[in-house]
Amino acid sequence: MPPEVVKDRYLRLVDVVNEVAWDEAKALVGRSVELMVSEGEGRKDAATHRLSGRGPDNRLVHFAADFSQVGADGVRPGDMVIVEITKAAPHHLVADGPVLSVRRTRAGDARDRRNAAPSESPAASGVGLGMPTLGVPAALPPAPACG
Repeated sequence: MPPEVVKDRYLRLVDVVNEVAWDEAKALVGRSVELMVSEGEGRKDAATHRLSGRGPDNRLVHFAADFSQVGADGVRPGDMVIVEITKAAPHHLVADGPVLSVRRTRAGDARDRRNAAPSESPAASGVGLGMPTLGVPAALPPAPACG
């Protein structure tokens, strides 16, 4: 098949896929959706004062966030939130209203632990590679009595 025909068919297919995706996204406007908050998904999140998350169907949703509540006491990556969709685009959704609810998860807890200041002793973390720790003398059992 000539390259021009392949290119033309591909571009027509992309147009149809984008149109179908946008129609499906528009059907979600006004609905409440549960999202898992993600980290680093939205390239413009800081500029738009939004966070991003993924819905159950893996759709990307950018949602308004009160950044004073982001962190240990509020919305964290890994937590689940419910938002109302206010705008649709072909490849993402936007929820500019308030976060309707936040459910803290073990994934958010794990992220907090990962970002916490490292402890002074690697052994204190409870995770090791089975290698001896330098600078920490190993406890030896008492020597048997000779007699």
